[in-house]
Amino acid sequence: MKINQYFFWGLVLNVLIVNACLAALQTQVLAVEESSVRKHQIPFSELVESGSISLVGSESVAYVNFGSRLDEVVYKASLALDFIPSPALLSLVSHIKVYLNDELMGVIPIEEGEQGSRVNTMLPFEPRFLSDFNQIRFEFIGHIYPRCSNPNDPSIWAEISQSSTLHLQTQKTALRSDLSLFPAPFFDKRDFRALSLPIIVGEEFDLETIRVAGILASYFGVLANWRSVDFPLGINTLPQQHAIVLMTNKNKPDFLKDFPDTKEPVVQVITHPLNPYVKLLLVIGKESYGLAQAVKGLVLGQQLLTGPMVVIDKVKQIEKRRPYDAPKWLNTDRRIAFSELVKNPLDLQVKGRNPPSVHINFKLPADLFTWQSRGIPLMLNYHYSPPLEDDSGSRLNLLINNQFIEAFNLTSQGEGSDQQRIRVPLIDDLLTRFDRIRIPAFKVGSNNRIDFKFSFASLTGGECQSMQPSTHFAVVDANSSIDFSGLPHYIQMPNLRAFANSGYPFTRLADLSETVVLLPTQKSMAVLQTFVNLMGYMGQYTGYPSIHVDLKQTWTEKELRDKDILSIGVIPQLQRRLIAADEANLILNASRRLLKLPFKNVQKGEHQWGNANEQQTAVDLVSVKARGSFAAMTGSQSPFNSQRSLVSIVGNTSDDFKLVTDGLNDKGKTPYMYGSVVLFKNAEVASYNVGEQYFLGELPIWTLVLYHFSHYPILLAALAVLLVLMVTIVLWRVLKIVKKRRLKMKEASK
Repeated sequence: MKINQYFFWGLVLNVLIVNACLAALQTQVLAVEESSVRKHQIPFSELVESGSISLVGSESVAYVNFGSRLDEVVYKASLALDFIPSPALLSLVSHIKVYLNDELMGVIPIEEGEQGSRVNTMLPFEPRFLSDFNQIRFEFIGHIYPRCSNPNDPSIWAEISQSSTLHLQTQKTALRSDLSLFPAPFFDKRDFRALSLPIIVGEEFDLETIRVAGILASYFGVLANWRSVDFPLGINTLPQQHAIVLMTNKNKPDFLKDFPDTKEPVVQVITHPLNPYVKLLLVIGKESYGLAQAVKGLVLGQQLLTGPMVVIDKVKQIEKRRPYDAPKWLNTDRRIAFSELVKNPLDLQVKGRNPPSVHINFKLPADLFTWQSRGIPLMLNYHYSPPLEDDSGSRLNLLINNQFIEAFNLTSQGEGSDQQRIRVPLIDDLLTRFDRIRIPAFKVGSNNRIDFKFSFASLTGGECQSMQPSTHFAVVDANSSIDFSGLPHYIQMPNLRAFANSGYPFTRLADLSETVVLLPTQKSMAVLQTFVNLMGYMGQYTGYPSIHVDLKQTWTEKELRDKDILSIGVIPQLQRRLIAADEANLILNASRRLLKLPFKNVQKGEHQWGNANEQQTAVDLVSVKARGSFAAMTGSQSPFNSQRSLVSIVGNTSDDFKLVTDGLNDKGKTPYMYGSVVLFKNAEVASYNVGEQYFLGELPIWTLVLYHFSHYPILLAALAVLLVLMVTIVLWRVLKIVKKRRLKMKEASK
């Protein structure tokens, strides 16, 4: 009887335990399912380059692009449109048509009383018309008179606010573990949002593992391109999103401690142990060297990867990188055709009554020397729908970095001159115009944009008679070219603007093979995180992973002599060297801040371009004791080599270093970084140009002399006068000697 009773209660206990386990498992499954359903709100400020979208004139067109991730299915989409119509518009007959991938989604009429006021409306989209890459097209129809009106009347306009928002509801999908999908889902080119990709290491990591994490960050920085990037560094933590895990046989995160050891470098994709919708990219090596080999094989051999796992047999650099050969930088050795600067030749074509600009982006080395250059040759070919009259007022406006350069008349022949005629397949029976233009070199920087804005004027032949076609076409020919060849490399340093915009001087070699990064001997997560994020930025600058960057905590002078140095955190040995040489413009530690101040100070909000004749001498010195988030970036000449540079990033806490990385990641702040010292405090940036200057690069001897003496015009004039006097005296003596010889010859002949 007792045995049966024990059996009964044991059975009941087992049932309760099983039910509890099933309930916990069901709760976990439901939590995973709930997390797989997401709502995204994407404002237009993240999808368009800057500012609001202007629709000027009836039948004007504007575009907004966005993507759909590979691992998500959009099951509901809508657009919250925020716009202001012109107060002159007539209701009902004025409206905005909204298309999704060339399919009409809806029409937004201008109701009576909405003119001149902010209008908010919600427009649903049909998800079945979505694809990997999507385009929203706005077509504006405007009228200001009941009977008829000029479609290009300046009173016809509507302004779409950048606060307009795209609402997406998505369902996560479970992808197969296949490296042929790589870099998705860890980076998805269809996703236009900022990239945040965790990198996880075990607790027993070494310096080489952190260097490998930096190489990976630089590679994903290359892929992210213009997107903001962040690479959270996790120590022995299980990520909750797509992530990368670096591990060796002796250093594995706890959640993978039973993963089999390896004898060769391996790259493998697995499913998250708790979430079937999340993938983990495992980069595995027998030891740190094998880990580095696995990462190099991953970032250089992406096209070779298939299946859930690959073994990296061999990675070898056949030829060393050459200076200034970064893939993202425009080649300055030859003329570059526009076809090399765009992804698709169709990007050079526009259409509409008031077509948008054709724009071309390109990057240049920061040390390109353009002083006293006659300009940059631009060979421009373009064709367009011709206006009915030569003097109609139709123009092509050329802008460089938002600065107006020149305007060209659009004639009724559809061409500008008879020097060259090319038949273009995009538009039949139209001739191109050929022009040779010189761009003022001072308008060119590290990051550049050329805009070609076609403006077509309308003609009227009387009341209600418009003589303009409803749609114009215009094309900048892909054979047009720009030529920066022949310009030398020479730059005044320190120049933190060059570092903030292009990573110079470290990115002079795209793989950072002449760069050494110094870290404090004490392990600091804030310093390590800063290093990883900085490597991500370097990849964005160059378009090539930083596979040969050197990372050190201990070093000798010999090891640093032929290297550009990036110092992260306070390096006492290095700081003492700078102080002894009187090259430390800023000293920062836990309790003290000391800064040398120049004669002129520029805060955020004022541009200062750092000419060579600016005040460089320190006239004030300020020392304070304070707490709170505060960080700085300094530039100086390397204490070990006069032709090398040192950039130091200093802070004390993780919040301090985050100020620096966030500032470099913010395209709105980098234009205000220049000189030798940049301070970061809250959301503000302050820059100072103080301390000794030096120059990197080479110039022809005569140009070198003229450039440096050009800042001292009185001295240059005095030297010119002295040179003329010397030449005059020499000529006078030579002529005197010639005269004596002639006289002697005459006397001898007598």
